[in-house]
Amino acid sequence: MQQQIHYISALRILATFLVILIHASTGYLNVFHAHSFDWNYANLLNSFSRFCVPLFVLISGALLLQKREEPLLFYKKRMSRILWPFLFWLLVYLVYYFYRYTQLDVLPLSRIIEISIDKLLHGPSAHLWFLYMIVGLYLAVPFLQILVHEVSDNTLLLFIALWFASLFMLEKSLYAYVPKIDLTFFSGYVGYMLLGFFLATRSVQIPNVVLLIIMVAIGLGNSWGTWFLSQAADRYTPTLYNYLGPTNAVLASAVFLVFKNSVQQPLPRPLQWIDQHSFGIYLVHILVLNYIHPLISWPTAWKIPVVSIITLGISLVLTFGLRKLPLGKTISG
Repeated sequence: MQQQIHYISALRILATFLVILIHASTGYLNVFHAHSFDWNYANLLNSFSRFCVPLFVLISGALLLQKREEPLLFYKKRMSRILWPFLFWLLVYLVYYFYRYTQLDVLPLSRIIEISIDKLLHGPSAHLWFLYMIVGLYLAVPFLQILVHEVSDNTLLLFIALWFASLFMLEKSLYAYVPKIDLTFFSGYVGYMLLGFFLATRSVQIPNVVLLIIMVAIGLGNSWGTWFLSQAADRYTPTLYNYLGPTNAVLASAVFLVFKNSVQQPLPRPLQWIDQHSFGIYLVHILVLNYIHPLISWPTAWKIPVVSIITLGISLVLTFGLRKLPLGKTISG
């Protein structure tokens, strides 16, 4: 179990950093330039990083589905851990939205109310979509716990295989090439939860060298494919960045297994701090990134990783400081 904790912690740190890296680089992609270094560099970074959200969900499945809890008891114990940070950061980013993107002093009250309702329902910042998704997954966890403990490995693998098929079936860009079979029951992020449980609790004998080859091949394939699709459409076409895309599902699984096979010792203390504050880092990092990014005028090759590292560090400090305040641990994440 200790080995699992160590590799899970390392995976969580990696996923947290890659989310920041994506947000630090995506702005370079919005306008497609086939021969631009900045666009191609940002595309390469994103192509190797977009598995980070699936990785978060694999981790949740690995940790949460090994237990078996009554639904109401699970909700009481687990939901409060995400609901209070959810509500707090919704309000923070709602205020930030009005401050950064509107002229609040000239908006009529009716428009302020209209915008507020929309942002609270759908997220005042793009990265908060993750919280809405996680709440939905947490509602499903007690039922998924029953599923994984009652079915055989073969049955579980069959469900995962049908889920993987749904990634193709429900991809809009493949609509003309796949049969119209309704696999929505097997679709969505639930499949990552089940896959994470399976990868964590079962022995999957694939050598690291094979997994590394798969990772590099998919990353390069995502990069070239995104360039090709964007070139064909003459506009940025991020189809292969889809978190529910089959390439990112395979890439996330390969990374998960490499870390499971390799990380067996406790992490250095600074990395443990990042792991312990990763949820808060995720929640606050957009505020930090939006301030830091314009301040650094280095070449893009250096700017994106440096900005990402600085944002990670400042977000860690802010989360640590927030947790020292009254109720800080409850709302910080």
